[in-house]
Amino acid sequence: MFDKRVTDSIRFKFLVLISGILLVSTTVISILIGINEREILKRTLTSKGKGLASYIAKLSQDPLIMKDYVQLDAIVNEANKDEDIMYAIIQDSQGKMFTSQYASINYRSPRVKRLLADLSKESELPDIIGAIQKQEAVATISIPIMAGTDVDVIGKVSMGMSEDTINQEITKTITFIVALNLAAMFALGAMFFVAFKRIIFNPLTDLAGATVRLAKGDLSARVASRGGGEIRMLIDSFNQMAEDLGARTRELFDAQEDLVRKEKLAILGQMSGSVGHELRNPLGVMSNAIYFLKMVLADADDTTKEYLEIIKHEIDNSLRIITDLLDFARTKAPQIQAVTARVLVDESLGRCTLPDTIALQTEIQDSLPLLKIDPLQMGQVLTNFITNAVQAMPEGGVLRVTARLAGAIQEPILQNSKEVTGDFIQISVTDTGEGISAENMKKLFQPLFTTKPKGIGLGLVVCKNLVEANGGRIEVESDPGKGTTFTVVLPLERTEI
Repeated sequence: MFDKRVTDSIRFKFLVLISGILLVSTTVISILIGINEREILKRTLTSKGKGLASYIAKLSQDPLIMKDYVQLDAIVNEANKDEDIMYAIIQDSQGKMFTSQYASINYRSPRVKRLLADLSKESELPDIIGAIQKQEAVATISIPIMAGTDVDVIGKVSMGMSEDTINQEITKTITFIVALNLAAMFALGAMFFVAFKRIIFNPLTDLAGATVRLAKGDLSARVASRGGGEIRMLIDSFNQMAEDLGARTRELFDAQEDLVRKEKLAILGQMSGSVGHELRNPLGVMSNAIYFLKMVLADADDTTKEYLEIIKHEIDNSLRIITDLLDFARTKAPQIQAVTARVLVDESLGRCTLPDTIALQTEIQDSLPLLKIDPLQMGQVLTNFITNAVQAMPEGGVLRVTARLAGAIQEPILQNSKEVTGDFIQISVTDTGEGISAENMKKLFQPLFTTKPKGIGLGLVVCKNLVEANGGRIEVESDPGKGTTFTVVLPLERTEI
């Protein structure tokens, strides 16, 4: 009849429970009220019957002594005008009936006629009374008829009072009580349901929905805190569990990514060392051959010279890639020297060719302290930054290189490097290109990740290793559509220039 999900829901069970309580309560209350009402009405009926019987007994004293049957019939016949009386008979002290059948039985009552409809017309008065008592609830009342001395009993009045009126009144009362109880219970039940729905059902429904979403992998599933007591504790515990699960899942993903990255690094390192040495020697021979051909073919036509330059350029690119592979496989120990930031920046800019469409801006303080770094390694890093910035602005733009002194920091280095403490210099390279997306920012220093058609994704990884080897760190800020800033944080030589 109902779906299993409906019957298993706490709301359905609560409604069934409330309905059962209301039904049982209404039934018990109705029964108790009915019993009490019946007792009251029966006492009232009995009291009424005794009053009528006593009155008949008083009127019947002389006619009974005189054995005036006509007068006795007249007395009981008059009494039978009351609708509650089914029969009334007068007997002497020996039990002999002194009233006739037609006077004793209340034939005026439709109920009596209906009860005696199937009874034979030849039936005697005792049979008629027995039939009435068998089919109808009758309260039998017997009052003695006393002689004038109020001591001698000369007979008795026997009267049968119908309890049908009592039953009808009880039915009306119970019907009214049931209707009243149901209305009151329904209103009370509705109030309880609304209150429970707000306090218990709604939070539990939200909690169940969030649990389902969490089970399906939605680690952001949360439930708004509401209510108090155990419900609040349950919601807070779920939210804390979801928070912990999300944190542990992210840690697991990060650990998995870190493990995969380390495996890739290990494999790439092994491959880079062997392949780099195997390729560098042949490329060196090819480079020397191109140099020799340029000397021999000094008077060659422009096409020949152009192709020789193309070959030389590609050989240089291949050597640069091999150098990146070897630097990635094994970072050399830095040869620390004292050098100024201006010299480091100027030499790096001198190694790069800037198109006419790119405007160069430099801002370097002359009073900056000396840097304690390997100039060649840091020059390679800045050259890589400047080259990337130029490539990020194919339509032209502004290249800005700055160097400034900053105070002590206590921030963790990017990509789990060591902390930099003490005085340092920040050298920043800023372009006005398209910027870097948030998704690519997460992969920026991952080996083999690149967005360039001819890149192999090792340039920034090598730069990161070189900067960390020199005791510094790299910071990256990017605003998609506006540009990117790469910053190296480098340690100082304490002696000022």
